[in-house]
Amino acid sequence: MRATKAVQAMLDLLPAQPVSGWTEALVEAGLHSQGLKVNRVTVYRALNRLVEACVLQRAVDAGRITRYFLASSGQPQAVPQLECSACHQHFKLGENSAAVQSALRALRQALSQSTGVVNPQLDISVQGECAQCADPAAPSL
Repeated sequence: MRATKAVQAMLDLLPAQPVSGWTEALVEAGLHSQGLKVNRVTVYRALNRLVEACVLQRAVDAGRITRYFLASSGQPQAVPQLECSACHQHFKLGENSAAVQSALRALRQALSQSTGVVNPQLDISVQGECAQCADPAAPSL
């Protein structure tokens, strides 16, 4: 992967990942705020190369928006997308995320054994109502 000025700036920008992940528009705006004028095509190409290099993982949410997340080191992990079906807010995994990741590793292993696919990557989308939408009497944050 060529270390262009745009790619270097993206690598500096990406660790400040928002909860909902990076979108092309967020990356482009972040680069513009650093004074680097890049176009949409350049950002998409760089994001795709970073996915291919296993630096980022790609996921598509319920609104068909592609989001990019920093990849964890080691074996690829699933990138669960937790989205409220009412307000469309995105959420991080809570303290029990180790149990969820363990279940996803087991699923990946079962898929690999049953299909012969090596290192299958999962894109998990979970929708439901957040506590605030489920209980309108709850105080807003």
